[in-house]
Amino acid sequence: MGKHEIRIRRQRMSARGSERFRNYNSILKQHDESKRIKTITRIFTFFFIIVALILIFVVVSRWEKKQAKPGKISSIEIVGLKT
Repeated sequence: MGKHEIRIRRQRMSARGSERFRNYNSILKQHDESKRIKTITRIFTFFFIIVALILIFVVVSRWEKKQAKPGKISSIEIVGLKT
């Protein structure tokens, strides 16, 4: 017999093997709770990423509109004209 088979047989024969399943309901509840927390965290993370991308898009589009106004003379151009 290999080491793996001996370990499986020992766990099956001892009381330790059955101890793992005594609190199955509590383990199942804990698993469901951790799974729910992970999904909520994932949803909020994606939500915040989408909001951040939208904000970046809005800021860049407003900045481009400010740069595109032809009637406004900046201070750099005025200094260049005086010299």
